[in-house]
Amino acid sequence: MRLTLVIGTLDGGGAERMATIMANYWAAKDREVTILTTHFAGQRPSYALHPCVKHLDLGHQPIYSQPMDSNESAPIIGLIRGCSQAERAGLPQTTRLLKLRAAIQSTAPQVVISFMDYTNLRVLLATHGLGLPLIVSEQCDPNENPLDAGWELLRRRLYSQASYVTVLTEESLRYFSSVSGIRGRIIPNALTPDVFSSSDEMPRPKNGKTLLAVGRLGHEKGYDLLLIAFALVANKHPDWTLEIVGDGPVRAYLESCVRKHRLTERVRMPGFTRRPFDAMRRADLFVLSSLDEGFGTVLIEAMACGLAVVSFDCPSGPRHIIRDGIDGVLVPPRDAQAMAAALDHLMGDESERRRLAAKAPEVVERFGVEKVMGMWEELIFDRAS
Repeated sequence: MRLTLVIGTLDGGGAERMATIMANYWAAKDREVTILTTHFAGQRPSYALHPCVKHLDLGHQPIYSQPMDSNESAPIIGLIRGCSQAERAGLPQTTRLLKLRAAIQSTAPQVVISFMDYTNLRVLLATHGLGLPLIVSEQCDPNENPLDAGWELLRRRLYSQASYVTVLTEESLRYFSSVSGIRGRIIPNALTPDVFSSSDEMPRPKNGKTLLAVGRLGHEKGYDLLLIAFALVANKHPDWTLEIVGDGPVRAYLESCVRKHRLTERVRMPGFTRRPFDAMRRADLFVLSSLDEGFGTVLIEAMACGLAVVSFDCPSGPRHIIRDGIDGVLVPPRDAQAMAAALDHLMGDESERRRLAAKAPEVVERFGVEKVMGMWEELIFDRAS
């Protein structure tokens, strides 16, 4: 079977990691897999791809500049003409949609899977009239990540044309319950198999204990609230250091927050790594401070590594992973005081951390790659039949 996965970039985000896991899984099973990126500008993928996965980037392959047959443009132009003025406002140029259409066709796919809201819509527009089985994957919680008005109207118009729309949680599925004709399925993100592999690098020696956070340095990750919470308890636990692994647009802001809270000697921000689970194995406690999450794959990874975890109970994601009080702790969303109290308790009670950590690896039974990919295979072969 030939599968084409379409995603904006292969940067270090959760959707990009999931696309990589899926591509590598199928390539290892001798399926023909192409990842097509639309906005990656020829950069190096953040996560390693299986040698048999073909990676194409829109704009960096000669086929994309070839003239388009007028017959190819007719379905797209007809669809766009049927859109309202508001829907048309945010549409990409027709030439870009035609290039995307040609790129997808060049891979001769039997099934196309696209990731993330805006990319999903571009793919739905670009493949209109081709008759390809197309599954679109929502990797964010649409309740917390609204699109621009015109794009939202387009989503409600076009998602019913997809073979399936996959979402990560019940909350996301309910968002689309009012969309006529939509075929929604819940498929959670999978635990990367690499979490169980050993690193070539020796773990860095530890001084004291480590509270670990992992994720893109963006406002949505709530690291400023985490720094407030940690500042409230840092003096009480002088042997603990907070380490935030990741990179992103708010690094400078977070560095200013570290200075503001006088935590320069207590907080490390070492940057992005392909192997966050190496840091997880040497940490003592994991924290997720996100304001919202599509799912929260880093929680699965941390728990699989045998870490006790504490997380904001943000609108979707963590509550589907953590069994509160059994293998982790949930605290009210955006509440820095409550987060500080939970951290204070767990940082000061090693036996409680061990109790939670002992149950944490059971997460593999629910989100292991074989189980999650089995759900994808069922969906795909349902379409293929």
